[in-house]
Amino acid sequence: MEVGQSSLLDLLAKQDTRFAIPAYQRRYAWQQRQCEELWLDVLRAGRRNERHFSGTILYQEEPGEKGVRCLSIVDGQQRMTTVMLMLVALRNHLAEHPGALGGLTAEQVDRTFLVADAGGIRSAGQGDADAGCNVPKLRLSRLDAASMAKAVAGAAPDDIPSRNLSCNLAYFESLMQEDGFDPAVFERGLKNLNVVMAQADAEDDAQAVFESLNSKGLKLNIGDMVRNYLLASEDHAEQTRLYIEYWTMIEGAFDPDPGSLKLDTMIKAWLSVRFTKVRARTPEDVYSAFKRYYDDEYAGELEPVLSELRSFAMVWAENYRYHAVKKFRSMPWAKNGAQTLTSGYELKKADNEEYAERVRQELRAMGREL
Repeated sequence: MEVGQSSLLDLLAKQDTRFAIPAYQRRYAWQQRQCEELWLDVLRAGRRNERHFSGTILYQEEPGEKGVRCLSIVDGQQRMTTVMLMLVALRNHLAEHPGALGGLTAEQVDRTFLVADAGGIRSAGQGDADAGCNVPKLRLSRLDAASMAKAVAGAAPDDIPSRNLSCNLAYFESLMQEDGFDPAVFERGLKNLNVVMAQADAEDDAQAVFESLNSKGLKLNIGDMVRNYLLASEDHAEQTRLYIEYWTMIEGAFDPDPGSLKLDTMIKAWLSVRFTKVRARTPEDVYSAFKRYYDDEYAGELEPVLSELRSFAMVWAENYRYHAVKKFRSMPWAKNGAQTLTSGYELKKADNEEYAERVRQELRAMGREL
């Protein structure tokens, strides 16, 4: 297997390279949630002017016309297709706003990233995607091929048959029409998208490699992802200090916690207090919302966030059975930075004193007092 790293735009800009999705692959399936996450990743990479790793693309090289490389994408088609839709939306935006990106024109976006030589791609045995010369550099599987060709040719989203392609293109176009959209930041972010290109050789079983990339190993939980995201940019000494001072206490508040269920629930609750305009249900939603809050909404430093999480973890752990989020919105746990504030609240008198005494005895046995 041959493996290398590349800018995704540099890869798409290669004039001697074409891309195709094998017929057996599923249709384009990304919806707005996944598109929003990639869009935000692109903007962050553009604002910071930092490289952003956006995944692995597994491919096999197929026979093609002399001088043309034809890469069959075994894994990574959803991400690559979405970036192509972003480029289509950018092309359309530049057509409506000439000069918005200085010297880069809509025609250059077309020629560089979107449109392939029709003869070259057809001679590779991939069929006639659409009439005319607007044959996409990336040809999707049969049910989506005509829709991608229409998008590259300049069709309006309503005229594109594939619902996901149509809706996602319309979504990106709407984002580019919003006040504050900076095409220069967006272009810089696209240039900073990096991928690992892994070529499955003839002797490799491409499907086995695909399964290994997608199904082996234990998935990271929300706590793992948040911890890594917050600490990864620090040097080793600072990572160690922050981990010992904050994260060990955050995790320790919930021991034992099989599967990190309590910790993950705490992070979701904290986020619902801090970032009320976003609802996160799945672990992927929670992590994406956390990145949005920390990178796009929060304007402070790293350590206060870790301190808040530690404080909230202590309060949440003490109240785990009674964790209505509404209550935490009214508690001053985040203002004074105390490790736990529940001892400062008077408990309501129990309606069932016999039950209350039994609870007190159980707590005393665990070394706690009410």
